[in-house]
Amino acid sequence: MSDTSSRFFSNQGITQSTRFIHTPGDFALNSLLYVQEAGVLKSLRPHTSSREGLESILFITIKDGEGFVRVSGQEYSVKSGDCILLNCMEKYEHESSESKPWELSWVHFYGKTAVSFYELFLKENKNSNIFTPQETEGYVKMIENLMALCNDKSVMSEIYANETLTEMLTEIISDVTSIASEPSDIDVSLIRTFLNENYASDAAVSDICNKIGVNENLAEEAFENAYGIGMSEYLKIRRLNVAKEMLRFTIEPETKIADECGIKDYNDFIKMFVDAEGMTPEVYRSKWAQWIK
Repeated sequence: MSDTSSRFFSNQGITQSTRFIHTPGDFALNSLLYVQEAGVLKSLRPHTSSREGLESILFITIKDGEGFVRVSGQEYSVKSGDCILLNCMEKYEHESSESKPWELSWVHFYGKTAVSFYELFLKENKNSNIFTPQETEGYVKMIENLMALCNDKSVMSEIYANETLTEMLTEIISDVTSIASEPSDIDVSLIRTFLNENYASDAAVSDICNKIGVNENLAEEAFENAYGIGMSEYLKIRRLNVAKEMLRFTIEPETKIADECGIKDYNDFIKMFVDAEGMTPEVYRSKWAQWIK
């Protein structure tokens, strides 16, 4: 169901690497994040590697040395401790330094959610392909684990690889989110508590900003940095969750539920449910409310 191979080679005195190439089985191909290639590389002398048009996401962590990465018209200088995430459909180039040749760990991977993770990464990392976490040892160990899993031809090894890739991407998003978040004097936990309690008020955002004496734009930035979501979107989700709970566990009419959640126009209430759940409030209640059954 899968085909793997490994090799150690010297590429004409340019690089020395160990890599594992993996062909996913049908289940992994259709349902999981899966490894295409994983390995380690040591540059012996400078050269430029260039690719494009590949259905693959490439993650690189630089264990030692320095080099350059060029993508989307940007050139990045990178060094030991830096990490790189690339969408290989776009043209990219990377080149090791002559004075300080680099040593890399990398993994090519793909799957139905791979591009979505990549796009979230770019959004959280201010459209840069490079980030510098506090440490890279965890990433190196994850890639080593993926290399080992490539040796096993089983569905379970692909499920474990999916788990490791998900953990790796979660850690990447967490790292770039914490890097992007600057310390703030604004008490965002107080804002969240107020929004949780006053979700039905259209003036909730302006009221809490006035209460704590901060500019609304600054409060919005601090809140999004802390929670990864804006205040208005947070209110919308809060209202939706309250509405879902009331639909499931009360016999209140749907129009009254909408009003109590702060949504005065019932058509807006219906649209909110269709957008979020793919069904109307009435259908949601019929599926989830135990008292109906």
